[in-house]
Amino acid sequence: MLSPIPAIDVFAGPGGLGEGFASFRDDDGKPFAIRLSIEKDHFAYKTLELRSFFRQFSDKNVPDGYYEYLRGNIQREELF
Repeated sequence: MLSPIPAIDVFAGPGGLGEGFASFRDDDGKPFAIRLSIEKDHFAYKTLELRSFFRQFSDKNVPDGYYEYLRGNIQREELF
């Protein structure tokens, strides 16, 4: 497999474009890798940060803490 094509998302908002690139798969796997997302809105940035954390794991290996955070059972600091 070739090295993933780096993607940079400028004015990213909550990261919809980056999510599209990150979730795309072809016969060789994932051809894109999000290298940088830029956003100045605080709440959108927090979403980008959380999704970047999530993308580090395969679908079957996402830490339980991620879902506990989404449910409001743990604080962000505990997750990270």
